[in-house]
Amino acid sequence: MRTIHCHNIKHLGDCIETLHFLINASNMNDVRFNFYCNPIYHNQLSELIVHHTSVIELTKTIQESSIETWVAGYGDYGEINDQCIDDMGYTDQSKGFLIHWIRLSKMMNIICPFISKSDLIHNQSILSEPCELTTKYDYLFINSLCLSLIYDNFEQEGLTILDTLKRLGKTVITTRKILDFPCTLDYNLSVVKIGQLSKNVKTIIAANTGPIHLCMNVWTLTNIEKFINWTPSHNFNFGPKFRTVTSLSELKESEL
Repeated sequence: MRTIHCHNIKHLGDCIETLHFLINASNMNDVRFNFYCNPIYHNQLSELIVHHTSVIELTKTIQESSIETWVAGYGDYGEINDQCIDDMGYTDQSKGFLIHWIRLSKMMNIICPFISKSDLIHNQSILSEPCELTTKYDYLFINSLCLSLIYDNFEQEGLTILDTLKRLGKTVITTRKILDFPCTLDYNLSVVKIGQLSKNVKTIIAANTGPIHLCMNVWTLTNIEKFINWTPSHNFNFGPKFRTVTSLSELKESEL
């Protein structure tokens, strides 16, 4: 079995997408991966690979032969983005990741595990397991701070939508603590556990930030009614349940 060293020094979401690629690639190729990422992410990411530790190891050093897995790490990210503009003018990140993983598979000399954009939907079996938090909520509001994109009025729009949902009698849990609204941090939920929790909500409103990724899993996308991606430019879209908004003010009360 061949060992491939790779690394991603960027944000949590980038590392989650890399692990999705590595897990699925290990299922199709006789390889194992040593993956370096920021060690502060290891505890959370270890949960994601709990059933794959024989073929994926999280490491704390970058080997000289290590392959960069960051989608923007090769100087052609602008060209990739140009190929991924949707009809509304947003950059479809899943299309960009697909182009990148096909390219990276060639660099690694392995069979690419992905053929279409739908293959980017997370399928790790750990996400199918029940969340330890069994409370049911109408909404999951993913409002953790985004480190890659610049939002206008992020805090105020978040407060406004939470106040509106409360006034409408909707139950909601956030991923960053605001006032007295329930928050995943109250229960020390990791990104994996947030992904498990997302199966049990009716609607997800999500900024483009770490916790969004594992909520786009096959079980959640089967169960939910709507997935609202709140983003200034780069979106995710896996079908008719998805809607992209630049501002939460675009959501009418009758739609909530």
